[in-house]
Amino acid sequence: MALNQEIIDYLADSADTYRFLSQMLFKELNDEAISAVAAIEFPEATGNAHLDEGYRLIRRYFKFSGSDRRTQLACEYARIFLAAGVYVKSDKTAIPYESVFTSPERIMMQASRDDVVRRFARDGFKVNPDLHEPEDHLSFELEYLAHMNDRAVALAEAGDAVGLRANFARQAAFIDEHILNWLPALTEAARGFAKLAFYPGMLLVAQGTAETCREALAELADEVAAAQAA
Repeated sequence: MALNQEIIDYLADSADTYRFLSQMLFKELNDEAISAVAAIEFPEATGNAHLDEGYRLIRRYFKFSGSDRRTQLACEYARIFLAAGVYVKSDKTAIPYESVFTSPERIMMQASRDDVVRRFARDGFKVNPDLHEPEDHLSFELEYLAHMNDRAVALAEAGDAVGLRANFARQAAFIDEHILNWLPALTEAARGFAKLAFYPGMLLVAQGTAETCREALAELADEVAAAQAA
């Protein structure tokens, strides 16, 4: 089976994008990371409404942000994702764990986390235990998709069509069942706590990325099947 190099490049780029988003949303950013994001020229029209709105919000943040972006964004991260300084009692939080958004009790370490653990183990993805965080943190779920795209690159380069199509199917199922099932609700909650545009923008970019990649996976599976049959 011979695959177009563009497919391999797309998979590699997807891995990089998921890894970037994972890093943006896991903890407070340092000056180097903030400067790197500020230097990115985000497109204005991608064809995906969530991507476009996310990029617009990130551009807006950098256009109007003050000089001490690190402190500004650290406070914003803590307020949104750690509920620091939030004293209003509510059943809605923006704590970025899937179980909080998918369990009836709205608490951590529920069935969603257990299923994520099973899928991670099946595909050879391990969360660093030193981080002491539940596996259904959004950043780990995005990092898993980066891992799956890395594996897809290796499978494509090896000409393993069966393995590649199985990889695509597992990615698509994970996006449907463990990303798009709760990320929109997290984004809505985050916008309620946010005072700045940066993190709502990043969450919208994550959602748009998952949506566009989900669509691409079906097309890529068809291309792999055609190449396999040729």
